[in-house]
Amino acid sequence: MMKNFWVLSDIDLYAILCPVKLNYFHEKHGVRYGKESVIYAENKLDSNIYFISRGKVKLVNYDHHGNEIVKQILTKGELFGEDIILDKSQRTEYAISCSNRTTICSMSLNDMQGLMRENNLFSTTIYKLIGLKLKKMERRLELLIGKGVMPRVASFIYDLHKEKAALSFSHELSQKDMATLLALSRESMTKALYKLKKDGVIDYNRKEIKILNLEVLLKLSER
Repeated sequence: MMKNFWVLSDIDLYAILCPVKLNYFHEKHGVRYGKESVIYAENKLDSNIYFISRGKVKLVNYDHHGNEIVKQILTKGELFGEDIILDKSQRTEYAISCSNRTTICSMSLNDMQGLMRENNLFSTTIYKLIGLKLKKMERRLELLIGKGVMPRVASFIYDLHKEKAALSFSHELSQKDMATLLALSRESMTKALYKLKKDGVIDYNRKEIKILNLEVLLKLSER
């Protein structure tokens, strides 16, 4: 079961690291959070790095009116709080559990740095993941600027295809999650997905997305 917990962007950390160490960190530092529980807060000092063993976590900021701005929604097997590796000990966002039974494994910066020193492949993987997350944030901002509903949705699905390197892939994001990330209403997101399915561009359900016509999907994303 542990093997499934440590897959980050299709990179299996369980295969890279010693399973005994992974089990140690999971057993000693696994914590369960309820929905809307704060894992860490903006501007707070925190020297831990976190892995999602179960559930979902959103990284958010709040504007001066108190409106929530969702930066990312992360699911099982993903890492967050890793920017402390880049000497940023003060958090720049809130990390909040967005499922009823979210389980988080934490690892201190010292422990993480020790593992990185011991294993060059692990170290390279972590830095690649940090770079990948920054690129995904930049890409998401591009989607939100000057694009209509269908181009945003088509681009989002096309980007998932590129990330997964497959035409059929599993996912753990609800339609509400996708709508939130794309700054759309739930209704707009549902209508766009329905039209893509009706037109034979994709097939989807709560757990899987299958791209049936990649060429059309790409054209829609470029509008």
